[in-house]
Amino acid sequence: MDIATEYDESPLQQGELRPLFFTPHEIAVVREATARLIPGPRDDPAEPYPGAREADVVRYIDRLLGAFTADPPLIYPAPAGLGGFLPLTPAQRVGWRRRIGTLQQAYRAGTALLDRLAGGDFTTVPAAERDAALDAPQVRKFRGVLFDHAIQGLYAAPVYSGATARHPGGTTPHTALGLPGGSRSVAADGPTAALAGRFEEAVRQLVAGVLDE
Repeated sequence: MDIATEYDESPLQQGELRPLFFTPHEIAVVREATARLIPGPRDDPAEPYPGAREADVVRYIDRLLGAFTADPPLIYPAPAGLGGFLPLTPAQRVGWRRRIGTLQQAYRAGTALLDRLAGGDFTTVPAAERDAALDAPQVRKFRGVLFDHAIQGLYAAPVYSGATARHPGGTTPHTALGLPGGSRSVAADGPTAALAGRFEEAVRQLVAGVLDE
């Protein structure tokens, strides 16, 4: 069995999970754009590892952009056993609303721009034309945001996307690359747990600072 079939189609891909921010067309544009930036075996048969499509990073991005449709917002997961997300302080709430509002505008404008550069519908043109649209100078900043979020979605703990990726050979929650799904899913004193914990913090810092550069 090739690696592309080792990962279940996600509910968002199947249309079973209501998007929190994106329109259906925006979901398709972001999925295809991130798949060009980080291809997996469905996009390049020579690629042995899952990419943005297999990880369904569009779901991670949609939940980030729609974080404030839930209360508490979908920002900081609660400790293991409690479930859900932690409440934000008033200052955190103001800061995150500003960041996410800016990202929402960037995605709304960016997906529309990719459509225009592709002649109307980014999702229907050949891969070479999608690459050309993504390489256009006016897309540079949005392409950077897309790539950063695709990396986050690829490596982040499953809680950030609202579902678990099925690790080949088992049902334990893992990231798309087969890494344990966050520091709380592995032994607290093991080296893998320490690495996962540092990565989770790096993801949070990247999300918070991506537009501050």
